[in-house]
Amino acid sequence: VTLDGRALQTPAKSPLELPTEAMAWAVAMEWQAQGKFLQPYTMPLMKLATTSIDQVPSIRPQMASSMLRTMHTDVVALRADAEDEPELAAKEAAAYDPLISWLADAEGVQLNATSSLVVEQPPAAAAAAARILAAADDWTLAALDSVTGSCKSFVLALALCRRRLSAREVCVAARVAEQYQTDLWGEVEAGHDLDRADLQVRVSAASAFLRMLPEEGVAAPIVDERPRGERDMGSWTSFYYTEEQQRRLGIDERGRPREQQQQQQ
Repeated sequence: VTLDGRALQTPAKSPLELPTEAMAWAVAMEWQAQGKFLQPYTMPLMKLATTSIDQVPSIRPQMASSMLRTMHTDVVALRADAEDEPELAAKEAAAYDPLISWLADAEGVQLNATSSLVVEQPPAAAAAAARILAAADDWTLAALDSVTGSCKSFVLALALCRRRLSAREVCVAARVAEQYQTDLWGEVEAGHDLDRADLQVRVSAASAFLRMLPEEGVAAPIVDERPRGERDMGSWTSFYYTEEQQRRLGIDERGRPREQQQQQQ
């Protein structure tokens, strides 16, 4: 990724080298949308990318340990008391019981659920989750850590990564108890609404980030030719490969090989 003809660097001065062209374009669009003053909070993909490059390689054990500890207070496992709040308990069961079953069947991680403040998870569950995290590359681990922290749930983060849930479904699932209370007592302006919007940005960014990673660890081929088409998008310009380039190079307007595009469809 370049800015004004110069290669971008991470905050730690490492080259900003991304695993796929799609991700490079997405990060470039975040930079292109900036005005006179840089607004880092509007660049969630850039933050995930620089975290993957600068931080994850040196703190993988700490990140994994933090996510494993989250399982003891995971929103999927901590439930309302069925006697005190039966309606909320029923909503949580409907949202979370299928995820606990999926996690056990698909990932080999069997979690307990409780209405206590903390739940002690089986050692075998922690071991299975640790193996999942150890197998993740730095880019995936950065996204998992971001969603785990934002949702207070390793289960929801993994469900997003495995495409068991969409970004929208994860946001809804993360806020079952909060939404229940809001429905009862009303929404606090500039409180609940901002928290919800912030969560949606973080989860959606992580979802897009994960989907732009190479399949099976193999990066998509990059076309060694700049796009010649331009579209005026108002505050920024979108670049694309012209029809002539697409025919000659066998790509679509985003630079993806035709075969890869057909497989994704």
